[in-house]
Amino acid sequence: MTAIANAQATTNTLGIPVPAPTTSGRAALPDTVSNQSHPAPTPTPKPGHLAVSGKVRGYDFVRLNSQQVGSQINKHAVDFGALPHLDYRVGDSPFNIGYTYGGATGFGFNNFDGKNTFLSPASKVDDTLPGYPLNQAVHELYIQYKDAHTMVTVGDQELNYPWMPTSDSRVLPASYRGIDSQVTLSSTLSAGITRVFEFESRNSPAFGPNNLLTGSYPGAAILNYEQFTPGTLRVSGNYHPAADLVLSAENDEFYNVADLTYLEAKVGLDPYSRVNPYIASQFVSEGPDGSADEGIVKNRTIGVQLGGQPVKNVTLALSGDFAPVQYADVSATSASAAEAGYFVGSGGTPDARKIGTDLYQVAYGGIASPYTDSLGTDPLYTTAITQGMVDRRTAASSYKACVIFTNETKQLRLLVSESSFDYSNAIGRNLASEFNADGTYYFNKVRPGGYKGFFVRIRLAPRQSEASAARPQLFEYQRFQTEYDF
Repeated sequence: MTAIANAQATTNTLGIPVPAPTTSGRAALPDTVSNQSHPAPTPTPKPGHLAVSGKVRGYDFVRLNSQQVGSQINKHAVDFGALPHLDYRVGDSPFNIGYTYGGATGFGFNNFDGKNTFLSPASKVDDTLPGYPLNQAVHELYIQYKDAHTMVTVGDQELNYPWMPTSDSRVLPASYRGIDSQVTLSSTLSAGITRVFEFESRNSPAFGPNNLLTGSYPGAAILNYEQFTPGTLRVSGNYHPAADLVLSAENDEFYNVADLTYLEAKVGLDPYSRVNPYIASQFVSEGPDGSADEGIVKNRTIGVQLGGQPVKNVTLALSGDFAPVQYADVSATSASAAEAGYFVGSGGTPDARKIGTDLYQVAYGGIASPYTDSLGTDPLYTTAITQGMVDRRTAASSYKACVIFTNETKQLRLLVSESSFDYSNAIGRNLASEFNADGTYYFNKVRPGGYKGFFVRIRLAPRQSEASAARPQLFEYQRFQTEYDF
């Protein structure tokens, strides 16, 4: 389905670590346990051959709020989607042409009040699914060159990079309009350059020159072109000298928003051991770019993850992400005016306070992530289903413990995790915690490559947050999914 493979990870179609083949007798380094989905790449068709693949999905989404105030109300949506994909190999050449249609409909289940509820901002329909009919006449349309060392894809395509993911946790994935290239320089070294011009959100009907920070997402039926964004340039490198060592680096210039550098290292501590322990670390450095349309950005995040397989078929990972709060003293007539020039937090994190006559202290320091904001699909180790430091746009300290069980045939996969977040700063308190339960059952045996067949998946995510010790806020996210991949 996707036009490219992720050369930096070895995962199954749900982003869960799986051992990579090795001939050395040593266990391969598992991928870090993240909240991303890693779809398998579309295989190259035979010469002159048209390959047909795709997926059909059904979803039932529920949001529950203990305190229903303003937009924080209970929401629900049912939706069904289809993503048929065609791939044609041009003769015996290294070129192939790919096309994917994306469509979704609730078949009338979401018109609870008999009106076009998806157009109402006060709707009780979960429009992030989306809860309204969606027609992506062009989800993917690309031409691709592929040989043993080089792959170049031009056009509309799904990407699967840390800060430009498919975000495939709804009916339709995200898609990107641009040029993507990967080059294998040696058996241990690869590099890539990606230039994105436009973006199609997973609940948008078309591509537009904006992103999740500058466009009217989520739930927009019509794109907002008032704030034009030139797109993104990504440059990356990956060094994999052994099964137990991976080093990766990338720079993402989100034009007129922010410039982000991301480093990750994964090291196997004892690859000959049955436990196969590993340690991984990540580093984010981000600052403003160009006109800084979303305000001044300044972030430094360090993450650490320790994992292994303490019991057969069980993977355990303990993670932490840490980013210091930044402060600025700003001359302004109000707190909102003081915050206006900075990329400040959301979700209840206090951002400004008065410290003198027409003088305010502003707290900031979060990550500006144009293609994952509010989606819970960024690469930070502690990101949970409903929240994370990136989604809250704030500096924080966060921790996560995750256990994954996969049976012998890989048909049953169970994940449970507990995350805690401290979004507090010198201006005010903001704490949160979240429990995730995620279960998937495949009706066919899972083999290497893309899964073919039927599966069901259930995800539950109760969250507790408190801006004060007086009254915690409770929220729960329930996702029920069925899917057939062909």
